[in-house]
Amino acid sequence: QEQSAVSVTPANIVSVVKKVVEEEDRSRNVMVFGLAEEDNEKLSEKVGEIMTAIGEKPKMDMCRLGKARDDRPRPVKVTLSSSLVVTQIISKSRRLSGHERFRSVFLSPDRSYEQRTEHRTLVEDLKRKKAAEPNKRHFIRNGTVTSRERT
Repeated sequence: QEQSAVSVTPANIVSVVKKVVEEEDRSRNVMVFGLAEEDNEKLSEKVGEIMTAIGEKPKMDMCRLGKARDDRPRPVKVTLSSSLVVTQIISKSRRLSGHERFRSVFLSPDRSYEQRTEHRTLVEDLKRKKAAEPNKRHFIRNGTVTSRERT
Protein backbone atom coordinates (compact mmCIF):
# COMPACT_ATOMS: atom_id res chain seq x y z
CA GLN A 1 0.00 0.00 0.00
CA GLU A 2 1.05 3.59 -0.68
CA GLN A 3 1.68 6.03 2.12
CA SER A 4 -0.49 9.13 2.06
CA ALA A 5 1.40 12.45 2.03
CA VAL A 6 -1.08 13.86 4.55
CA SER A 7 -1.53 12.00 7.80
CA VAL A 8 -5.11 11.40 8.84
CA THR A 9 -5.57 12.69 12.35
CA PRO A 10 -8.70 13.66 14.24
CA ALA A 11 -7.62 17.33 14.01
CA ASN A 12 -7.28 17.09 10.22
CA ILE A 13 -10.70 15.45 9.91
CA VAL A 14 -12.32 18.13 12.09
CA SER A 15 -10.62 20.87 10.04
CA VAL A 16 -11.83 19.43 6.73
CA VAL A 17 -15.38 18.93 8.03
CA LYS A 18 -15.47 22.53 9.34
CA LYS A 19 -14.31 23.84 5.97
CA VAL A 20 -16.96 21.84 4.09
CA VAL A 21 -19.73 22.97 6.47
CA GLU A 22 -18.60 26.60 6.19
CA GLU A 23 -18.53 26.36 2.39
CA GLU A 24 -22.05 24.89 2.40
CA ASP A 25 -23.28 27.71 4.65
CA ARG A 26 -21.64 30.35 2.42
CA SER A 27 -23.22 28.85 -0.69
CA ARG A 28 -26.65 29.95 0.59
CA ASN A 29 -25.61 33.59 1.14
CA VAL A 30 -25.62 36.64 -1.12
CA MET A 31 -23.71 39.79 -0.20
CA VAL A 32 -25.30 43.16 -1.00
CA PHE A 33 -22.88 46.09 -1.33
CA GLY A 34 -23.69 49.79 -1.69
CA LEU A 35 -27.15 49.73 -0.09
CA ALA A 36 -27.64 53.06 1.72
CA GLU A 37 -27.75 52.78 5.50
CA GLU A 38 -30.15 54.77 7.68
CA ASP A 39 -31.11 54.94 11.36
CA ASN A 40 -34.12 52.74 12.18
CA GLU A 41 -34.02 51.24 8.69
CA LYS A 42 -36.31 48.42 7.62
CA LEU A 43 -33.70 46.20 6.05
CA SER A 44 -36.17 43.52 4.97
CA GLU A 45 -38.14 46.08 2.94
CA LYS A 46 -35.01 47.48 1.27
CA VAL A 47 -33.67 44.04 0.32
CA GLY A 48 -37.19 42.98 -0.75
CA GLU A 49 -37.29 45.92 -3.18
CA ILE A 50 -33.95 44.84 -4.65
CA MET A 51 -35.21 41.28 -5.14
CA THR A 52 -38.41 42.57 -6.76
CA ALA A 53 -36.29 44.73 -9.10
CA ILE A 54 -34.48 41.62 -10.38
CA GLY A 55 -37.65 39.54 -10.56
CA GLU A 56 -37.23 37.29 -7.51
CA LYS A 57 -39.26 36.84 -4.32
CA PRO A 58 -37.26 34.39 -2.18
CA LYS A 59 -37.69 33.61 1.51
CA MET A 60 -34.69 35.22 3.21
CA ASP A 61 -33.00 36.40 6.40
CA MET A 62 -30.62 39.34 6.40
CA CYS A 63 -28.29 41.42 8.56
CA ARG A 64 -25.68 44.14 8.19
CA LEU A 65 -22.06 43.14 8.85
CA GLY A 66 -19.36 45.06 10.68
CA LYS A 67 -19.34 48.32 12.59
CA ALA A 68 -21.25 51.33 11.28
CA ARG A 69 -19.04 53.86 9.47
CA ASP A 70 -19.74 57.33 8.14
CA ASP A 71 -17.83 56.99 4.87
CA ARG A 72 -19.67 54.01 3.37
CA PRO A 73 -22.57 51.67 4.11
CA ARG A 74 -21.94 48.27 5.65
CA PRO A 75 -22.57 45.22 3.45
CA VAL A 76 -25.71 43.15 3.96
CA LYS A 77 -25.55 39.36 4.21
CA VAL A 78 -28.72 37.75 2.84
CA THR A 79 -29.26 34.07 3.70
CA LEU A 80 -31.52 32.15 1.32
CA SER A 81 -33.06 28.69 1.31
CA SER A 82 -30.63 27.07 -1.14
CA SER A 83 -27.56 27.63 -3.29
CA LEU A 84 -29.75 27.28 -6.40
CA VAL A 85 -31.70 30.41 -5.40
CA VAL A 86 -28.36 32.22 -4.86
CA THR A 87 -27.25 31.27 -8.39
CA GLN A 88 -30.52 32.57 -9.88
CA ILE A 89 -30.26 35.87 -8.00
CA ILE A 90 -26.59 36.43 -8.90
CA SER A 91 -27.30 35.72 -12.58
CA LYS A 92 -30.14 38.29 -12.58
CA SER A 93 -28.24 40.92 -10.59
CA ARG A 94 -27.16 42.80 -13.72
CA ARG A 95 -30.76 44.03 -13.98
CA LEU A 96 -30.08 46.37 -11.05
CA SER A 97 -28.01 48.69 -13.26
CA GLY A 98 -31.21 49.54 -15.16
CA HIS A 99 -32.93 50.80 -12.01
CA GLU A 100 -32.07 54.38 -11.07
CA ARG A 101 -32.46 53.69 -7.34
CA PHE A 102 -30.17 50.62 -7.31
CA ARG A 103 -27.42 51.71 -9.71
CA SER A 104 -24.82 51.71 -6.95
CA VAL A 105 -25.99 48.39 -5.43
CA PHE A 106 -24.01 45.24 -6.27
CA LEU A 107 -24.67 41.59 -5.42
CA SER A 108 -22.02 38.92 -5.10
CA PRO A 109 -21.70 35.44 -3.64
CA ASP A 110 -20.44 35.15 -0.05
CA ARG A 111 -16.73 34.38 -0.39
CA SER A 112 -14.15 33.23 2.15
CA TYR A 113 -11.04 35.37 2.78
CA GLU A 114 -8.99 33.22 0.37
CA GLN A 115 -11.69 33.42 -2.32
CA ARG A 116 -11.95 37.23 -1.92
CA THR A 117 -8.17 37.57 -2.30
CA GLU A 118 -8.18 35.38 -5.42
CA HIS A 119 -11.15 37.27 -6.92
CA ARG A 120 -9.50 40.65 -6.20
CA THR A 121 -6.43 39.50 -8.17
CA LEU A 122 -8.64 38.40 -11.07
CA VAL A 123 -10.44 41.77 -11.11
CA GLU A 124 -7.08 43.60 -11.17
CA ASP A 125 -5.99 41.42 -14.13
CA LEU A 126 -9.31 42.15 -15.84
CA LYS A 127 -8.83 45.91 -15.44
CA ARG A 128 -5.29 45.69 -16.85
CA LYS A 129 -6.48 43.71 -19.88
CA LYS A 130 -9.36 46.15 -20.50
CA ALA A 131 -6.90 49.07 -20.47
CA ALA A 132 -4.40 47.26 -22.72
CA GLU A 133 -6.93 45.92 -25.23
CA PRO A 134 -10.04 48.15 -25.20
CA ASN A 135 -11.27 46.76 -28.55
CA LYS A 136 -11.83 43.28 -27.03
CA ARG A 137 -14.44 42.03 -24.58
CA HIS A 138 -12.92 40.78 -21.31
CA PHE A 139 -14.63 38.85 -18.51
CA ILE A 140 -13.94 36.47 -15.63
CA ARG A 141 -15.07 32.89 -16.14
CA ASN A 142 -14.10 29.75 -14.21
CA GLY A 143 -11.31 31.47 -12.31
CA THR A 144 -9.54 33.02 -15.31
CA VAL A 145 -9.74 36.25 -17.30
CA THR A 146 -11.03 35.48 -20.78
CA SER A 147 -10.88 37.74 -23.84
CA ARG A 148 -12.97 37.66 -27.00
CA GLU A 149 -13.29 39.81 -30.08
CA ARG A 150 -16.26 42.18 -29.95
CA THR A 151 -19.05 41.21 -32.33
